[in-house]
Amino acid sequence: MRKVTSLFLALLLVLALTPAFAESANLSEPGVLPIWTGDEPYTLTVLIPQRPEVADYKDNDLTRWIESSCNVNLEFEYLPSDDANQKLAIMINSGDKLPDIICTGNISVSDAYNYGQAGALLDVSDYYKNGLAVNADKAVAQHPDWNLITNITCFDGSIYGVPRIQVSPSNETKYKLWINQTWLDKLDMELPTTTEEFKEMLIRFRDEDPNGNGEKDELPLLGSSSWGGSPVKFLTNAFVHEGDGDMLMLKDGHVTASYIQDGWFEAVDYIKDLVAEGLLLPESFTYGRPDIVAAAADGKNRVGCLFDSSLGFLGSASVETRLQYTCCDPLTGPEGVRTVAYAQSTTTIAWAVTTYCQQPELAFRVGDFLFSEESFLFGRFGIEGKQWITVEDYLKDHPGAEIKASYASLGYEPKYLFDFPGVEEVFGKVQNVNWFDKSPYYSGDIENEGGYIYKDENGNLVTGYENSGAVRQNLATGVYQSLKPDAKTYCPTLNFSAAEIEELGEIRNNLKTFVNQQRTLYVLGQEASFLDDKDAFLAELNNIGLERFLELADVAYQRQYVD
Repeated sequence: MRKVTSLFLALLLVLALTPAFAESANLSEPGVLPIWTGDEPYTLTVLIPQRPEVADYKDNDLTRWIESSCNVNLEFEYLPSDDANQKLAIMINSGDKLPDIICTGNISVSDAYNYGQAGALLDVSDYYKNGLAVNADKAVAQHPDWNLITNITCFDGSIYGVPRIQVSPSNETKYKLWINQTWLDKLDMELPTTTEEFKEMLIRFRDEDPNGNGEKDELPLLGSSSWGGSPVKFLTNAFVHEGDGDMLMLKDGHVTASYIQDGWFEAVDYIKDLVAEGLLLPESFTYGRPDIVAAAADGKNRVGCLFDSSLGFLGSASVETRLQYTCCDPLTGPEGVRTVAYAQSTTTIAWAVTTYCQQPELAFRVGDFLFSEESFLFGRFGIEGKQWITVEDYLKDHPGAEIKASYASLGYEPKYLFDFPGVEEVFGKVQNVNWFDKSPYYSGDIENEGGYIYKDENGNLVTGYENSGAVRQNLATGVYQSLKPDAKTYCPTLNFSAAEIEELGEIRNNLKTFVNQQRTLYVLGQEASFLDDKDAFLAELNNIGLERFLELADVAYQRQYVD
């Protein structure tokens, strides 16, 4: 009797902790549309940021596509456009009743876990395990090394939503070196391939008046603190791999830090030497993009080298300046190292099912329906034929045109055009075509397969595309992508437990701040830097908590990617 009573009480406890929802027989087999098979569309409520770029979420082409495809009726409730996630946190912490679905586009894994523990979000990991995530399974099969679901999986295996991802090869390798081609031509030089050749080139830039004005006003190498503008990120990768954030890497199957490797210290000395010889300008550590524009686009042709993902930031008025620069391939260091500061595109939680939803499987499967390339085309660009077109369809009306793939250097053929005569651009404008980039989607290879019109149907060069910052950026990206660190070196995104986050929060911030500050002080010749004494630098890292950080980072890595 005691055993029966205990089982009964345990069952009551499970029921008390289980959300009050009931599944229905009116659901199709996984992968079959429409998902809801009832006579009338099922109403799902969606909480979404009310973006000013979206004129109407209900009277909306994307909404109608979802509703007709899945046999649902979407009703919207709104978060403020600014601070949407902060407002969501307040609602959950206050115990407010939530709609069926939360679609902010970017709920962090740690926040989602906390919301799940608070009883607000549903753990949908069983849906993934039981084959209900049809599109997610297809995506993982297509690109198993992208960690599409691993990146949104909590430390305990729980998953609180459907992801989204826009893979950008150029953003993944954002630190690019651009060299003034007119100076190379003036000095009869080729692009450098090694760090030694690079320094020799900079010396000639400094000393031989490559802008030809008779003045010693040349700025050989100018970086910035802006996105993609750091000279140390590009140059360090000729000695050892270093990425952004925590600057972690793998060595012998375990997590370590770039800044405790021998190659890192060699890189720091190389960069310091460039500053000491007047080749790398000290302003490179404080300038932002406006400062770079002022220096490079003043019509005086004074800047030899720039760092950035693309020179498009120089502006449309500076096309002539942009075209002076050629993207240089990553350099090879003295020990033969040649890699790039790589940051893999990652998924974020875009579509979370709340515990208030009466049909959670339906809500989840509608989200999975959106995790597709078709949804990416609709949600990021718009309607086929208006905002984008297939190359095949474009060539039917323009049979003589020549289309090139932006990422041809990576082996891709052009399949889509997003910039063509007659295109109706809607991104960033007030429209009711889509949800302004907030819906779940999976970009797959679409950006890689994007093309541009190289010649029109009469065989004439389309020079506007030749001058495009985006095209030049993408062409350069191909080489950079081919040199990204391999899986034995690159440390992917790590998801820590709540306890680990609490323990490591201050340590992580202090380590990043210390390393970046001390490197800057050292390369600028400041006496206050710990890097004047390598042992002192390493000792201070351990005082901050490096050993514990690497220990828990390795635990997280083994848990996510090995065990």
